[in-house]
Amino acid sequence: MHSSLSVRGVAAVGIAALALAGCNTDVSNPGVVDAATIDPVADARVFSLSAQQDFYVAYAGQGGQSGNYINISAVYSNETWTGAVRNETIDISRHVIVDTNLDLNSQFWVPLQVAIGTNDQVLSVLKGTPTFNTDIAVARASLWSGYSIALLGEAFCQGALHVGPALTPVQMQDSAIVRFQQAITVAGAITSAEATKILGAARVGLARAYLQKGDNANALATANLVAPTFVATTAHIDDAQARTRLGDGVFLLSSGNTQVVATPYRLLADPRVTFVDAGGNAQDGVTRLYRQTKFAAITAPVRIASGLEARYIAAEAQLKINGSTAPALALIAERRTAGTQPPFTGTTTQQVLAELMDQRARDFWLEGKHLGDVLRNPTAAALVPPAGSPYYRPTFGNFQPLTCLPVPFAEKANNPNF
Repeated sequence: MHSSLSVRGVAAVGIAALALAGCNTDVSNPGVVDAATIDPVADARVFSLSAQQDFYVAYAGQGGQSGNYINISAVYSNETWTGAVRNETIDISRHVIVDTNLDLNSQFWVPLQVAIGTNDQVLSVLKGTPTFNTDIAVARASLWSGYSIALLGEAFCQGALHVGPALTPVQMQDSAIVRFQQAITVAGAITSAEATKILGAARVGLARAYLQKGDNANALATANLVAPTFVATTAHIDDAQARTRLGDGVFLLSSGNTQVVATPYRLLADPRVTFVDAGGNAQDGVTRLYRQTKFAAITAPVRIASGLEARYIAAEAQLKINGSTAPALALIAERRTAGTQPPFTGTTTQQVLAELMDQRARDFWLEGKHLGDVLRNPTAAALVPPAGSPYYRPTFGNFQPLTCLPVPFAEKANNPNF
C-alpha cells in the first residue's frame, strides 16, 4: 500500500462507515489517511467500498471524464450516435480507431485500470490475514476487479495489468475468471444479503468471461446456477459536490446535447428502448437530438448482472456446444413478446443466433454488453452498420469495420513491460 491513501473518492456509504471502521481520522490533512494508522482488517470495509465505487464510476458514472464504459462503448458499437463536434468522439463513432485517440485512453482504458488497481490493492492488503477467506471485503473487491478486467478483455485486442506485459483477450478473461472464482468462494462462505448478491453477480460475471473466451461448457454450467430473478445493479445518489462520481453517468450525459439515440434503435419501436425527441439538434447543429429515457434520473440504478443475462449466456453456449436451438427459441419467444414483436420464424442455427443477439441488444441496450457481443459474434451482429455504409453525417465518409480496440499509446509508452 502507498504511504498515504486519499479518501476523497470513497463512496457515500463508505464515508459513513469510516467512523465505525476503526480508522484514526485525527490527521493534519482531512483528505488523507496515513498508512501507519490503518488496520487492514478493521478498515477493509471502507477501502473496499471506495474501490467498489471506482468500478461504478468506470462502468456507469463519469468521474473526471466525459464518459464511462457504457457511454463510450455505446458510441463505438452504435447503440448511440454522437452529436459532438470533437474529432476524437466522431472517430470512435465511425470506428476509426488509432492508439493516440484521447478518448480511447481516458474513457475506455484508464477508468477500468483504476478500478482494477484499487480493488486489487484491497486484496493485496488483506492477503494473509486470518479472515481472508471469510471477509466480505475480499469478495467485494474480487468481484469488481473481475468485472473491470473482463470488460477490458472484451473490448481490447490486448490487455495489461499493473504495468505488466501484454496479455491476449483470453488471458485477460482468465485473469477475470480467477477473481470471479475467488468472489464466489468467499461470498459462498458468508451468510448475508450482500454476500448473496455478490455470489450471484460473480456467477454471471464468471459465465460471461467463459463465454467471451469460448469456453462454452463452463459458461453453460455456471450460468445455470443463477436464479432467473436475480438482479445486481449499481447504486447512485445525487450529491451536489460529487454528482459525476456518485450519480448515474448515462443519465448525466444524456441530459446534455451530444448523446443521440441511434436511428436503428429508434426504429425498433420496442418498449425496451425508450427515448424522447429533445426538440432540436445536437451540439453539431445537424443531428436531431433524441435522448434516452431508460435511465431517467441521476439516482437511477444500472443493471450489472442478472438472471436474464445468465439465461442469454446459457442459450448461446448451448447453441455453440451442440447446435441445440430449444433454449434459445424459448428465450427468443419470451423476449419478442416483451418487445411487442410477432413470433420468430427462423430455423437454422445461424438464424437463431442472430435473433438471440438482436433480442439481447434490445434487452441490454446501454448496459455495456453490446460491444462484447458484436466482437464475439461478428457474423450475427445486431444493429451495427456494415463497414462501408454511409456515416450518418455524410461529410465524414463511411463507417469502418468494428474491431477490437488497440491499446492506447499512453499505456505502451509508459509501461516498460508492454
